[in-house]
Amino acid sequence: MTDNENKEKDKEKKGVWNRFMALSYDRRFLIIFGAVIVLFGLATLILALTLGEDMNWYGFIIGAAIVLCVVWGQYACVKQGYYSDMVFDYVIFAVPCAFGGGVLYYGFFNNFDFGGIAVLGALIGAGIGLIAAKLVYRYAFKNKPSVSLLQMLDLASVFILLGQAIGRIGCYFAHPQCCYGIPVDFDVFPFSYVVNSCPDHPGQLHLGNPFIESIWCAIGFIPMVIMYLSRRKSFNGFYISLYCIWYGVERFVLEFFRDPAQKLTAAGGFGESFGASQVVSLLMIAFGIIWIAQYIVRALLAGKKIMILVPKDKLSDEYFGYEKTVYARPHGDGNGNPIDYTAPVSEPEETDGEGK
Repeated sequence: MTDNENKEKDKEKKGVWNRFMALSYDRRFLIIFGAVIVLFGLATLILALTLGEDMNWYGFIIGAAIVLCVVWGQYACVKQGYYSDMVFDYVIFAVPCAFGGGVLYYGFFNNFDFGGIAVLGALIGAGIGLIAAKLVYRYAFKNKPSVSLLQMLDLASVFILLGQAIGRIGCYFAHPQCCYGIPVDFDVFPFSYVVNSCPDHPGQLHLGNPFIESIWCAIGFIPMVIMYLSRRKSFNGFYISLYCIWYGVERFVLEFFRDPAQKLTAAGGFGESFGASQVVSLLMIAFGIIWIAQYIVRALLAGKKIMILVPKDKLSDEYFGYEKTVYARPHGDGNGNPIDYTAPVSEPEETDGEGK
């Protein structure tokens, strides 16, 4: 090899991209996540100075929430041992279905007026999108590693909380203002704020339901993401069950404090009666409790250990449902490198009696 060729190879090794890819997966994630935060910060500043109130802040904040969830979710996906493209494979189905589900849910309970979007409808739509993606990759792209619906929902549920915590802030910028609570007498922004668009109480202070839900989701996200990324692992369906219980309780209670002009009722339209979201919330709570309870009962009947927050190095077939998790047969090594189970195992080199 000539000196020029050696110099060219050295230049390639010293390139910015090559040095970036040589970093650990954790460091690459921190750099990308930090860069996304900085870019959104700069974009927010520029748009605020140039467009101000004319900017569609609601859409911008929702978009920011989606991007942050995808970036962090991608990191979690790889660290859990899933194949590196899994998040992107399913997001392209889940996001459009989420928007479609939110609009259809809103219209179904509002006399077929599809002029709004409902969060619970978006969650249902995202779930349908995941099912559709599962079917497509199962039958059309058989080279994709197997991922169960519960595994996808566990991953998604953790970061949906993050998306809701950020996205609910966008409700303050919606035109007309949406999701506000009942009229109140205290003036403590953002727990209360003036709503000019309310048909019954224009200019009245209303309870800051979006902020309350944002805080609730943020409080739930912190322990869930810590548990999910820790070395303590749980059975498939554990995190989606926790999400359904946590968010279901909050949404069921908060609906009692939503202004009737913003409350979709189970009978259709807006009003003070039992909310459509409260019905869905009760179903979510029931699912979460029943799924965890049935797992524990089945584990006890099978005479196996319960796999809830078990240290990863202690996992084995002694734990009920372990063989169905990604930890029993991971797709990757946790750093973005695939594991090839079909590769031949090299035989150890023979040594002499002295081990040389």
